[in-house]
Amino acid sequence: MKYGLELQHNIFTPWRLSYIAYDLLKQELKTRQTHHGWTRRDEDDFIGLLDNELTKVYDFINAKLSEIDARILYCERTINALQESASASPDMNYGLMDETLTEILFDVNDLSKFTRVNFTAIQKILKKHDKWTQLNLKQDYVQTLRSKPLDKQRFDVAIIYISALHDICRNRGEKHIGNSAAGGNQNAFERATAKYWIHPDNVTEVKAIIMLHLPVLIFDKNKQWEASDSAISSIYFENSNFDLYTGRLQRDEGAEAIRYRWYGPMESQDIFIERKTHHAPWLDGASVKDRFRLKENQVNNYTLGRLTADSIANELRRKGTNPEAVKDVQFIAQGIQTSLKEKGIQPMLRAFYNRTAFQLPGDQRVRVSLDTDLTFIREDHIYTESCQRQRPNWRRTDVGIDYPFSYVPEKDILRFPFAVLETKLQTHLGQEPPAWLTSLLESHLVHEVPRFSKYLHGAAHFYHDRLPLLPWWLSELNVDIRKPRAENSGLTRSRSFKPLIDGRYRRAMIEEKERAQNLTIDVEQDQISNQSDQVTTLLSTSSEAHASKKKGWLNKINDPYSALLPMSKPTKEETSAPQASESSSEKPKKQKKMKVEPKVFFANERTFISWLQFSALLLTVALSLLNFGDHVSRAVGGALIGLATAVAAYALYRFEKRSWMITNRIEGRYDDVWGPAVLCILLITALVVSYK
Repeated sequence: MKYGLELQHNIFTPWRLSYIAYDLLKQELKTRQTHHGWTRRDEDDFIGLLDNELTKVYDFINAKLSEIDARILYCERTINALQESASASPDMNYGLMDETLTEILFDVNDLSKFTRVNFTAIQKILKKHDKWTQLNLKQDYVQTLRSKPLDKQRFDVAIIYISALHDICRNRGEKHIGNSAAGGNQNAFERATAKYWIHPDNVTEVKAIIMLHLPVLIFDKNKQWEASDSAISSIYFENSNFDLYTGRLQRDEGAEAIRYRWYGPMESQDIFIERKTHHAPWLDGASVKDRFRLKENQVNNYTLGRLTADSIANELRRKGTNPEAVKDVQFIAQGIQTSLKEKGIQPMLRAFYNRTAFQLPGDQRVRVSLDTDLTFIREDHIYTESCQRQRPNWRRTDVGIDYPFSYVPEKDILRFPFAVLETKLQTHLGQEPPAWLTSLLESHLVHEVPRFSKYLHGAAHFYHDRLPLLPWWLSELNVDIRKPRAENSGLTRSRSFKPLIDGRYRRAMIEEKERAQNLTIDVEQDQISNQSDQVTTLLSTSSEAHASKKKGWLNKINDPYSALLPMSKPTKEETSAPQASESSSEKPKKQKKMKVEPKVFFANERTFISWLQFSALLLTVALSLLNFGDHVSRAVGGALIGLATAVAAYALYRFEKRSWMITNRIEGRYDDVWGPAVLCILLITALVVSYK
């Protein structure tokens, strides 16, 4: 394969023969073009070849998915049997099932990459066909691709089931204590968030890595999971001056973002009215998202002010809702309704995506979400041609959740090219990012985009000609965010085709945990022995303190969810024992990336503009001397023109160099040591010459 990704499955005949014969199709195009002009028969023959290749790939993917489903079903039956029986060695049995599920997960990841490669190949061959033949087969072939959709092959169902079974194995058959739906009705919560872009080639791999550490969060376990359960739709409100947009972009104190959100299909009756506030004054300046819930048939009346906050609160009281919760809902509903009225905001933009959330049930300290199929659609009342509303309504009724929304006019829709990864940590409660998450975020699989906002991006696309400022990350869309694969990072395979997680075998990781567990038992026995020794009281006390520290650290290793707890850096003595078995290649020190805030780019631009302003001032003085002075003044004016040119060229050089350093996150000196000093010397020299 000369394009896209190459899988190690290529060494096996079934996979290798199932790829689209890209070279063959390309050769057909080239040969027929060389021998004669492209004819109708050539077109029919080429389409026939392309149909055969597409069918071959599509059938192979379906066959592999059926095989994966059968393997998952086998694992489910086996795990159920383990839970019902008192096995002599449950840990070993659960460990074997955990390895089997890991194998299946790797196959899902490989199949996802296989699908991406072939979909990319079809796109490229269609592009070459249209370029060489001057026809438009790419547009005409859309319907065929929809009937056998490679880009719509979803592996989320398999990942959800693997996650659930994998979680049972990690807990040796025990269930988590906690409500999976916890937080669904929360009125206010505070988290530290960070956002990243994921290239479509890496989406399934990122999901798999996260799933190995956090289970997929399922809110309703009483029903079978469906693909539509992951759909999230949000309607953002704005006024004609885009005051909310400007406030959020500039991060003004008290800036708001108001949206109406629902989960799942359009028929969902639960609508969440949400407000994000930057530095909320009622929470001592903390940023917060708060919300409450209405039924769909109540939303229009609330938006128009017919359903008041007091009425909502009274209805909750009649249902026996907790008084504190009623008070919170009344406060939120009143605040949002006031903004709707005073700021004159209306539905402006819809954001749709499919979300996979990873979180321990009932534990909100660490939450990771991955949003795919991100799409923006115009919702504004101003553009009535696309809205087609029969009456004022809070959302368009002609758009559902059927991505890619092929029926929506292209001028009304924007399909975002990347997935969006968001990490949420309750840092105000002392939660630190777990080590596995830090490793993922520093890998080649993600691209950090600080302060990225779905609403700001969608608004900047559709209404850029009416906005005073645009988000800084728009230029990042022109950058290939894919990076070379880092060594010992992500999901790979060994030469024997066994799964490797961050360059290590799953079995080795399990054995390491078992060694740590045995070492913990030895430490506890040493503590008992030391406590019984009355002669060496002082030494015993010191030894117990050291063993206590070691026990706490080893317990964190032994606990499958230890990464969720705040971890202090172990001392040299604490780490010497468990690290002795590791090779030097397994513990390289990773250089921590330098996080770049948007204001850094703006500061670089402001510095560049300041130098240009000074250069323009010199140029103005030089032109005045040339036009109105004597021969000496004209000579000085000529010198100042040269100086102004040099200053402008130097400023451009420094600007480009700093931009390169910032983009590549180079740690170095960003100040200018010699530039200002040289400039002062040249100016003084020019003044002295002018005085003489």
